Amino acid sequence: MSLSSPVFFVFFLCVIALYWALGGSRRSQQVLVLAANLFFLAKFGPVYLLLPVAALVDFAVGLRLGAPDVAHTLRKTWVSLSLVLNVGLLVFFKILPLADARNGAKAWGWLFTLSLSFYCFQALSYTIDVYRGDAKPERNAITYLASALFFPTILAGPIPRTAKLLRQWGKPFGLTRQQGAAALLLIATGLVKKLLVADYLADNFVNRVFDTPLLYSGVENLLAVYGYALQLFFDFSGYSDIAIGVAMLLGFAVPENFRTPYLSVNLQDFWKRWHISFSSWLTDYLFESLPKSRAWLRSSFTYAILTTFLLGGLWHGITWNFLIWGALHGAVLSLVFVWSQSRWKKGRKRRLGEGPVWARVLGAVVTFHFVCFTWIFFRAQDVATAKLILQQIASHTPGTENLAPALWGVLGFAAVAQAIPQVWFDRATRWADAVPFWVQGAAVAGVVLVIQQLAGKGSAGFVYGAF
Repeated sequence: MSLSSPVFFVFFLCVIALYWALGGSRRSQQVLVLAANLFFLAKFGPVYLLLPVAALVDFAVGLRLGAPDVAHTLRKTWVSLSLVLNVGLLVFFKILPLADARNGAKAWGWLFTLSLSFYCFQALSYTIDVYRGDAKPERNAITYLASALFFPTILAGPIPRTAKLLRQWGKPFGLTRQQGAAALLLIATGLVKKLLVADYLADNFVNRVFDTPLLYSGVENLLAVYGYALQLFFDFSGYSDIAIGVAMLLGFAVPENFRTPYLSVNLQDFWKRWHISFSSWLTDYLFESLPKSRAWLRSSFTYAILTTFLLGGLWHGITWNFLIWGALHGAVLSLVFVWSQSRWKKGRKRRLGEGPVWARVLGAVVTFHFVCFTWIFFRAQDVATAKLILQQIASHTPGTENLAPALWGVLGFAAVAQAIPQVWFDRATRWADAVPFWVQGAAVAGVVLVIQQLAGKGSAGFVYGAF
């Protein structure tokens, strides 16, 4: 059940109506959200109803980690149990596609249709936070399950920190007019991003070129790479917008995931703007856990950065393509770190985004094209296909006869829209806030109907839903 499908919105309308009606009872709301979580999981397959069992293990681990009389050695044992459980689930769902590919048929894929990556990251954030003393253990199983299996984010993020969700249950439910307006605007924006931009680019251009690059000119291959960069951004940020908006209507704040990433002045800046909840998770729970030495600052940090991004690449899939993608990002980020350390020693350290305008523009152009170069390996079926695309681009063969006028229009709109600053959204929220809430809801429903008509065959799956 995709967050962009009509079925989801019928389901969510039922949930939100009951949730608001129960506004005076947080315990009843928790039971409702838990039931909604289970229903959402069951739509992907009955096997996912076993997931609460894994969540209860983490709940029990949290209780033991929070007990005052537990020895340090036992605490390590308990947190290791959570690590083994969640990393085991993660590895299992990454190896499953390889087994299916080896068998030549979907032996198990039909049964396990939902990746559990985002659940595993969220679950690990809880047990690690409790182990480190950064969070207190939750003592009510219903409250924990309502948060750990939170249906808006379990499919493809953003990755909330479970401890922060749990703390929000402690506050009385409330939704201001401005919050409601922002939520509905986010949902409508996310639907436009997904159905009218991302899916259009994928179906009408990007997929065709990446599947058969030799049938297209060098210019068309290059434009397809740009198109994929825009498709991926609008697909993933569209999902994040919908998830954040849905969570807001339930009274929860989940982290933002994108902040005009293709305007980044260098790669470090890019990872502060792209998939923010994932990059911050990698930083807090993987990078910070790796051993580093002040005596060997550059080498130890380079090792930690490379390790983090190699594992981050393999998280997307155990293939050479994703390994190359992670290695490229890790290598350049290491160079950025070494360069910044050199400037620090020379007393010329600048914050990100500072410096002459020409330097920022040049940095943004170079960074964008490097990211696009790595997206080729990220999107291509295999390394051989990625090489073919690069060869076609290098051939400089002209010709854009395969690009319809409508496609040029969508590409141009996407290129401009991805750079719209947050302040514009805030201004639009204030305008929407002046309109009665029922009008806002009717407007969103109208947007859904119009999009469904324009989108034609409906919504494709979210790209990151497969990871």
